[in-house]
Amino acid sequence: MPEPWHQPVVFLLLAGTFLLFWKDRLSVELISLSAAGILLILGILTPPEVLKCFANPAPVTIGALFILTAALERTGQIERLGGAFNKLAKGSERRALLLILVGCILLSAFVNNTPLVAILLPVIMGFCRESGSKPSKLLIPLSFATILGGTCSLAGTSTNILVSGMAREQGIASLSLFSIAPLGLIYAAVGGLYLWFIAPRLLPNRETLSTLISPGSTREFLLEVLLPAGSKLIGQHAESAADKHLGKMRILQIRRHGEILPDLLNELTLQEGDRLLIRTGTKGVANLKQSDQVRIGLDNADLVAMEETEAVLLEGMLGPGSEFVNETVGEIGFRRNFGILVLAIHREGANITKLLRDERLEFADTLLVQGSRESIERLKQQRGFISLSEPQAESYNRKKAPLAIASFAIFIFLASFPFSSIGLPGLAFDTFSAAFLAALFVLLTGCLKSTEAYQAVDWKILLLIVGMLALGGAMEKTGAALTMANGLSDLAGPLGPWGMLCGTYLLASILTELVSNNAVAVVLTPIVVKLAHTLEVSPLPFLIALMFGASASFATPIGYQTNTYVFGAGGYRFSDFVKVGLPLNLILWITASLLIPLIWPF
Repeated sequence: MPEPWHQPVVFLLLAGTFLLFWKDRLSVELISLSAAGILLILGILTPPEVLKCFANPAPVTIGALFILTAALERTGQIERLGGAFNKLAKGSERRALLLILVGCILLSAFVNNTPLVAILLPVIMGFCRESGSKPSKLLIPLSFATILGGTCSLAGTSTNILVSGMAREQGIASLSLFSIAPLGLIYAAVGGLYLWFIAPRLLPNRETLSTLISPGSTREFLLEVLLPAGSKLIGQHAESAADKHLGKMRILQIRRHGEILPDLLNELTLQEGDRLLIRTGTKGVANLKQSDQVRIGLDNADLVAMEETEAVLLEGMLGPGSEFVNETVGEIGFRRNFGILVLAIHREGANITKLLRDERLEFADTLLVQGSRESIERLKQQRGFISLSEPQAESYNRKKAPLAIASFAIFIFLASFPFSSIGLPGLAFDTFSAAFLAALFVLLTGCLKSTEAYQAVDWKILLLIVGMLALGGAMEKTGAALTMANGLSDLAGPLGPWGMLCGTYLLASILTELVSNNAVAVVLTPIVVKLAHTLEVSPLPFLIALMFGASASFATPIGYQTNTYVFGAGGYRFSDFVKVGLPLNLILWITASLLIPLIWPF
């Protein structure tokens, strides 16, 4: 039995969890699991009750869908769609926008939208470079289209699966794969029309990071030179020597006795035989090559050219799983380990170009880097680093493509076919069973190796869900959910069921702009179920409103992962999302509030 003090503690823990989510000082999965740990320590939840959260079918279903999406990616099917984009767009921005809206809405109903956006980002950036279009005109529609498509099926977003699974645990009939499609299709149509007719007038016409940093930039080269005996640079600190003698040229790397030295150039003293990697323009190359034109205060024997190669600029973004996140530029050692110079970092609408060495990198940071082609290719192979300048060169297992496509066909068939209608009620499969069997098929047929499947799963999301399920269970057990439901009912009782449904959607939509949509779904599900019981109406309309409201994250770049992706890549500011996304939020709120009671009566 719960103690009287349990409920206030749960409320405090809930408020503290959401505050930490909003502050974004710790990783979300660590915050949610810490909440579960506190509940366990205080005895509010027992060990079996916490373990039950790990056995919940929702996280397993979401993990299986990650694996199915990875199978399509690994066999080159998503990349093939990206390759067809340029051919169909034919240099037209409007045609490209149409392809984004139609293609992404259809695909994201079944495919996890995060890798979909990650793969299409460099494709669209490349299209913009070739056609002269601005990425800022296309990347917000890309993210929004995948969010809209995710509302067309239960598998479209983890939020839908989570709400459905929690509702089933509370005795509410489980939803089938396409139960929410009637509203989802209308949702996608309304949102698509908004993105086609209205959004282009609101979207900024903004340059990307590389253009902002180097407007009208000229060709630059990397030149490796040898420091011979008698050079006036010997004995001087590298950076001060560069400033004094090399002018606009810049030392990127020092190789001594065959080894690359640490990238603390201000602390290194140059020695005879050092090889310096220097970045310079065309004139600088000429000055270094022609002894009678060298203007660095040295005689013509001071520097001997060893190797020359054209420098390559690359825009890249830190995605999920990147080992660079939470590390400083200096700790990573881009110069030392990759032969790369970080020129600038774009974050939250601002460009960081000074004191980069001590800058701690964050998820979705966009980096402008420069190096040789070989160095750039080595950097692109790092896990979680998404190239925005050109598509990632990967080896695909295309022979397994039919099997990967078949896995999705198996999932859709098992999850949606009415076996009871042909006299086989015992063969009915829910979304969990269908996703699990389809993922197993992917592994048994070799579309993915077990290690690749493990890497494909976003464990942060799954652990976040487990921790929040524990908090949701504590709200149910201590009566906190019932207390909140009664409070809402007393506060907005005169509004009736329809008014409360509008409020449910609006509350979920507002909260999901600030914290994880999965966290919002877990916290609000038991509350809206209790609220429906208090009003003596069906809880299903309220659960549908919660699903759609928690997925409707358009007004901020932090509410949904795909928004965060395009935020840095498109050179957007926070206000751009408010300007474009807030009207869409309001339009869809009105749409859902009017249609939900008609499709799912109280």
